[in-house]
Amino acid sequence: MRRMPVLEKAVVHRIMAALRTVPGLVVRKRHGTVMGLAGDPDLYGAYRGAHFEFEVKRPNDPASQVTKLQAERLDAWRRAGAVVGVVRCVEDALVLLGLQPKRVVWICAGCRKYHWPSQDAPARCPLCGSIRFEQEAA
Repeated sequence: MRRMPVLEKAVVHRIMAALRTVPGLVVRKRHGTVMGLAGDPDLYGAYRGAHFEFEVKRPNDPASQVTKLQAERLDAWRRAGAVVGVVRCVEDALVLLGLQPKRVVWICAGCRKYHWPSQDAPARCPLCGSIRFEQEAA
């Protein structure tokens, strides 16, 4: 049975729920209306004096990409001093806000099938026995 892709609104809901638990953080969802500006990011808010703007996209979906207009809007916010980024999960938002260290994932250089999320590489790949690992590009 084929799994349905995660809807963007479900990702937005998860991110907002997690961010609302952070003391002193304010987050709001920008709803597209006639009065709104096309391409503006989905989430905005402030934390410790820094304004942020996040464009939310579905995880693990190559078709879910930032449009040219969305990229221009994010760049305008970045130039104005806001923390900006494209987020596909709660962890992405927390990393951008400095609430969680950047995730490191190691890939076995032998079979390239084993992925290990940790700050330190594993001693040996359980699939092929290799001791060589590379960091996945984040």
